[in-house]
Amino acid sequence: MIKCAMFDLDGTLINTLPTITHYVNATLTKNGFEGISLEDCRLFVGNGARKLIERALSFVGADVPRVFDKVFRDYNAAYDSAPNYLATPYEGIRELVDALFECDVRLAVLSNKPDLPTRLTVREFFGDRFAYVRGGIPGEPLKPDPTVPLKVLSELCVSPEECAYIGDSEVDALTGINMRAGLRISCLWGFRTKEEILHGISPDAYPELASSPDEILRLIKSH
Repeated sequence: MIKCAMFDLDGTLINTLPTITHYVNATLTKNGFEGISLEDCRLFVGNGARKLIERALSFVGADVPRVFDKVFRDYNAAYDSAPNYLATPYEGIRELVDALFECDVRLAVLSNKPDLPTRLTVREFFGDRFAYVRGGIPGEPLKPDPTVPLKVLSELCVSPEECAYIGDSEVDALTGINMRAGLRISCLWGFRTKEEILHGISPDAYPELASSPDEILRLIKSH
C-alpha cells in the first residue's frame, strides 16, 4: 500500500523552465555573456543550481573557474528574490495533490533546486498540503543519491516500499531505483522526453510512465 507520494518539483509539479531560463539569462547578461535558449536550459537542468550554472557558463564560452563564484551568487540572489516569476503548476496538478491529500497519502517534495526557492514555491502554489518539503542543501548529496530521499521517508515513518516517487527526468528515474521506491512514476509533460528519461536504464527497471496527473492518481490507487 502506498502511504507517501514523493514528488520532484521543477518539471513535475511546476513548469519553472521559463523562470530558470529568465534568471540564467539575466545573470549571464549582467556578467557580460550572451544568453541561452529555453531548449538549451532544458538540457542543463536536473542536477542542481551549481551544475546548471557550470553548464550555462561552459556553453557561452566563459572561463568557468574564474567567474563561477560571482555568477552563481548573482543567480541565487536573483532567483531567491522572486522564485515564482513565470512559474505555473501543470494542468491537473493541483487536483492531483488535493485528491492524494484527501486520501491521507502523505505528500513530500524533494528537489535538487536550492532549498529556499523550493520551499517558497511549494508554499505559494500548494499551501500546507505537503508534509515535507526539501531542496538541495550545501554539503548534502543531491538526487539520484538515495541518502536524502531515504532520510525524508524515515522522518515521515514510511518505508521505501510504501512510497511512490514521481519525477520527470532521468535523474528522478534513477532516484526511484536507488531508493527502492515501491512505485516509480515518470511524468511525460516535464523537462525530458521519454527517450531521455529511459536512457541508460535497464528495461526491467523502467518506471511507470504517466501522460497526465490523472494517471498518477490511478497508479497510486492501484497500489
